[in-house]
Amino acid sequence: MAQLSDNARGATMLSYLVLALLYLVRMMTDVSNPDYTLWSPFGWIEKLSVYDQNNWWPLFAMLVVSLVTIAVTFYAYAHRDVTAGLIATRSGRKRASVLLAGPFSLIFRLERTSFFVWMIGMFVLGVSYGSIFGTVGDIMKSNPAMAGLLGENAVNAANQTVILNFAALLSIVFVVLGTVPTMQIVLKLNGDERKGWLEQIHAKSISRLHLYCSYVVMALITGTLALLLGILGMYAAGQSVMDSPLPLSRFLRSFYGYLPALLVTVGIGAVLAGLLPRLQSISWIVPIYGFISLYLGELLGLPKWSLKLTPYGWINKVPLHNVQWNMTWEFLVLALVLFIIGFIFYRRRDMVEN
Repeated sequence: MAQLSDNARGATMLSYLVLALLYLVRMMTDVSNPDYTLWSPFGWIEKLSVYDQNNWWPLFAMLVVSLVTIAVTFYAYAHRDVTAGLIATRSGRKRASVLLAGPFSLIFRLERTSFFVWMIGMFVLGVSYGSIFGTVGDIMKSNPAMAGLLGENAVNAANQTVILNFAALLSIVFVVLGTVPTMQIVLKLNGDERKGWLEQIHAKSISRLHLYCSYVVMALITGTLALLLGILGMYAAGQSVMDSPLPLSRFLRSFYGYLPALLVTVGIGAVLAGLLPRLQSISWIVPIYGFISLYLGELLGLPKWSLKLTPYGWINKVPLHNVQWNMTWEFLVLALVLFIIGFIFYRRRDMVEN
């Protein structure tokens, strides 16, 4: 992808696109015919049959594809122009659109491809998870005697509890994935400045507050919609497969509960971006640790206090339980304070240059 595009942003988005397509192929083939999972490298991992048949051919296939990809990469590198990509950059307009009248619209223009890819990807991911709610919830079908003993209402209640527990686990995935593009946009405030892309803006009478708020607002819109679309996709697919569908308001508990934690996490990134611009990447420790501790915490045997080391760990198990609104408002205030502190540090520091 780095040989196709002439900039890092384009190469990253092409990589995301290929990854999403391969994941969709794996997901669709799993549903239609598992034999066709060979069409995606993600399916090769399953074909290894570790601890069962121990097939070696997927490993050789991965090795061959890797060598071919590397050879094609060197060939493309040798035949493209310096600082250019194989895909020519489209010429822009002679005059800028009225939508490029300020920093925010410019940032949205630069991030729009990434924005739509993330939105579509999160919704599709939610649909893929929600589509198995019917299977996850049918815990009593394997034991008809128990189902007859408990009665239909009790069986439906038990199935819904299992689904909500599963949805609570998936909500962790959605909020962490929604944090990724949000954090990326906030940290690009320094990255774009270091690359010299903001020199034209700094040369104008545009305050640092205006520029900082433009990046932060774009990031918050991206994170909010990414989390919301992931949950809506899960709900929409679940409605079509569950015998006793749950109301949308129940699934939205995940959105109301985890959104403030997402904002606090990104607020920590904003503080580090302003205080330690050259070490801002350490802010990724927060979402990475949050995913490991909450998603794999019980499997790893982590103590309960260790879950509180990340903002996500303070959230109640939604949508299974009710939203803790007092915690929600406290986190919203904390996020606002962090963004303000981040701006204070950003305003007082020198410009970041290579």
